[in-house]
Formats: sequence, C-alpha cells, structure tokens
Amino acid sequence: MPLVGKWKLLTNVLLGIISGLCSFLFINFVTRVINLILTGKLTNISKEYIIIFAAIILLFIWTRRTLSLNIIRLSQVLFWSLRKQVLSLTLRASYQQLLTRKVKINSAIVNDVNILTQTSMNIIDFFTSVIMALSCLLYMASLSFTLFLLTLGVTLLGTVIYHFGTRKNLQDFHKARVLENKFLKSLNAILNGFKEIFMDAKKGQKIYENEFLPVANEAYRNNTAAFTGFLNNQMTGQILFYMLISSILLYFSITLHLKSGDLVSFIFTLLYLLSSIQLVMSLLPALARAGVAANHLMDLKNELEKANLHNTVPDKYLSKAEFEQIGIRDLEFYYGEEQSAFGIGPVKFNIRKGEVIFIYGGNGSGKTTFIHTLLGLCMPSAGEIRLNDRLVENEDYSNYRAVFSVVFSDFYLFDELLGVNEVDTDKWNYYLRLFELEGKVNLEGKHFTTTDLSTGQRKRLALIGALLEEKPVLIMDEWAADQDPYFRKKFYTEILPVLKKQDITIIAITHDDKYYYCADRLYKMDAGELIEESVSIHEPTFIS
Repeated sequence: MPLVGKWKLLTNVLLGIISGLCSFLFINFVTRVINLILTGKLTNISKEYIIIFAAIILLFIWTRRTLSLNIIRLSQVLFWSLRKQVLSLTLRASYQQLLTRKVKINSAIVNDVNILTQTSMNIIDFFTSVIMALSCLLYMASLSFTLFLLTLGVTLLGTVIYHFGTRKNLQDFHKARVLENKFLKSLNAILNGFKEIFMDAKKGQKIYENEFLPVANEAYRNNTAAFTGFLNNQMTGQILFYMLISSILLYFSITLHLKSGDLVSFIFTLLYLLSSIQLVMSLLPALARAGVAANHLMDLKNELEKANLHNTVPDKYLSKAEFEQIGIRDLEFYYGEEQSAFGIGPVKFNIRKGEVIFIYGGNGSGKTTFIHTLLGLCMPSAGEIRLNDRLVENEDYSNYRAVFSVVFSDFYLFDELLGVNEVDTDKWNYYLRLFELEGKVNLEGKHFTTTDLSTGQRKRLALIGALLEEKPVLIMDEWAADQDPYFRKKFYTEILPVLKKQDITIIAITHDDKYYYCADRLYKMDAGELIEESVSIHEPTFIS
C-alpha cells in the first residue's frame, strides 16, 4: 500500500493481531477465574492473576492507542492524498472533457473521499473483531471439538446467507451513488442559477419538483432497502447463534456430558464470539459503501488519466518582444464526431503583433467557439495553428496557451493575482487610476482587499489582473457589455490606444458598432465562417 509503506502496514497488522489477542486473553482469564470461583478453588486474593490482568490491560491500552493513532494518521493521509490525486488530474485534464465531469469530481472529492476516510477509522474495530472471533473459535475447539464444529457450521451458514443476501444490497449502494450525483446536479443548478431563480421562483420550484423530489424519493426507497437488507442479514446471524446457545444449554450439555466449568467457559466465549461477529456485520455496510466509493474514485481517476492532455505548467512564456504573429489555416471545430454537428470553419486568420482586432456576430454564430478553439480550450477538428511560424503540436499547447491573457464573458474573478510572479506596484497603481478603481480596491501582497464590486468594476479588476500578467495577446469576450456608456467610450477611445502602445495585441468580441473604427481589423462571424470587413478610420457621425 503506497500511502503507508510496507513496514508500517505490517506494523499495523501486528498491532491489530496483538489487540485482538489481548481481548481474547482477557476473556480467557475471566472464564478461568469464574471456573475457579465456581469450583471453590479461588478463596484468597491472587497476586498472580492481578499481575496477569494488569499486564493484559496495559498491553491492550498500549496496542490499541498506538494502532488508533496510526489509523488516524493513515486516514488523514488517505483523505488528502486522494483529494490531491483527483485535483492534480483535474488540473491536467482538457477543458472539454472536464466540463462533463464537474458533478463527478465534486461528488468524488466531497462524498467518496469522506466515506473512504470514515471507513478507514473502523478498520481497527473490524480487524480486532476478526482476530477475536478466530481466537474464540480456537479456544472453543480446545473445550469441545464437537461443539466447535457445530459453531463453525452455524458461522459458515450465516456467512453463506449473508453473501447471497448482500448481492442485492451492493447493487442498491451502487444505485445510491448514482442518485447522489443526480442530487448534486440539482443542487449546483440551484446554487449557480440562484439569481435567475430569485427573479422567478417558478424556476426553482420546477427544479425542486421535477429533479430533486424524484431523486429524493427514489434514494429514500433505495437506501432504505439496502440498509434493511443488511439488517435482515445481521438478525439472521443473531437468530442462528441464539438457537445454537439454546441448543447447547438444553440439549448438547446433557448428551455430551459436559463439565459445568467447560460449559460456562464455552457459552461465555460463544457470547463474545457473537458480539465480535455482530460488530463485523454492523461494519460491513460501511465497508460495502467504501467499496462502491473506491470503485467510483478509480473510475474517475481512469477517466481523467485518459482525458489528460498533459496540461502542465508552461516551461516557456513568450514575451511581448518575442511575439510576432499567430497564423491560422483551415481551422475547424465540430461539437460531436459528425460533420453535420454545429461547428466553425474552415477559418483562415492571422494575428500580427500590436494589432487591435474586433469580432462581431449574432448569437449562435460561433464567435465564442472560435475563440475557444483559437485558445486551445477546444482542440481543433482540422487545420493548423502556427505561433511565430512554428506549427503548434499537441504537446506544445501548454506553452501556446500561455501566450494569451483572457477575460471571458462568464469570467471568474479570483481573489488574488495568480498569474503574476511579482507585482509591479507602479503599474498596479497606474491601472487603478486608468480604470477608475482607486479607493475601491487595493492589494495586500497579491490578494485583493475586496471583490465585492459591481459587475462592471469586477470586469475592470479582472482586466487589470490580465494586463499585469504581461502576456503578448489579450482576448476579451464582450468585456465592455457591462460598462456604463461613459466608461465604454473611455475603454475604446482611451484605454485601447494605451494598451496598443504597450505592444499588446488585442482581440475583442464586441457588438459596439459605434466604436468599430477603433479596430485595425474587423471580422464578422456568420454561421461558423469568419469574414473580414472594412474598417472606417474615422469616428462615425450620428445625427440626432
């Protein structure tokens, strides 16, 4: 087991065996003392037995505490190692394949890892109970081999009944895991779409009634059936043992002519065997759920490993001075494998250093898909991309994507400057003034003092963060859409020229036709085709 190491694992196994044997030895000496008392052989305080009991108790305390501490450490190693593995693979997976696995990843990190961690804490009791049961069986064999065989037969019968009974239960637990994913999907829809739901409560009611309630009702029936099945199996085992004890007391003790001392020892040991088996049985549902969780984690891990496109940290960042151009030839991308599916292309497009390029088009024309393909978020179905006249291969995409700073239309504003090694304080202050955010936000180290701003101000802050990354190409998707008319004009007429003077190449998706003259080149996206249009070099005159 890589997480623990071979020697630590062997140490824990040995401690578990000793802990189980200590429990058995305690029972064994208890039965001996009871026999001595019943036969009148123990009339004085015995220093020998006091020392033996004290030694057993101390050894049990030491082994149990040491083993418990080891398991606690192991559970935390397991908990965080699994989370690190899943997140590490997630960060290296492709954008397209990750989109379809958000719920799976969330469920795996929150639910599956927790189930495995909690179950690992029960391993001590499970393992100790197994050792205890085996020791009890061996001791019972020494008292009466006939009754031992009878007890072993009852135990095996209970095991067989349990084995066949749990098949359906395991299927129910697998189904419970699938239903949990459906629940998380509904939960995410409510949390992520709460603004829309708040505007019209009927939307939330539809999700609650059509998605959540059916899952909740089905999960209730399914989980109740699964745990009831385990309960029935446990009770079957208990009934078999109660019948065995009754038979020994009322029938076999007479027919086998057992001594009263051996009978007491056997029944006493049998009761402890029953308690050990009951504990094992009670832990089996948790172990079954852990097995299901482990299978889902392994399936997710395998999926992410297959989806892995080596999206590693770039080993080279192209500077603005080094950047010359990006050339695109016959670029195509299709959603799905069929050529009839929605897509873009073939696209021919050149991006030259220092240019300001605007792209516009109607909803569904393919603008965002084109930008995602240009950025390498969506891998091209055909065509080629060349960076500084060098063909971008699959293994080059990490370095290629590092050429771009992006503010998406559905951007996420981090609370710190993650893409900046060292903050240029002068530039930060300059951009704060330029974007009119002075007094509204500042930096503490690399962390923003607040992100509680209006949508337009948040977009300005996101753009400042992108500019501080000092990347050669800046891409903005409908950036100005959330700005007021005053700042929208300032952005096109004042800020863009400032950025152009800094040798930043700019590609902006925009519908602000009033400011198309601010671009060096203008393109229209229509039905997946990119068409270049002429740009007026003068600000249009509007007649009121």
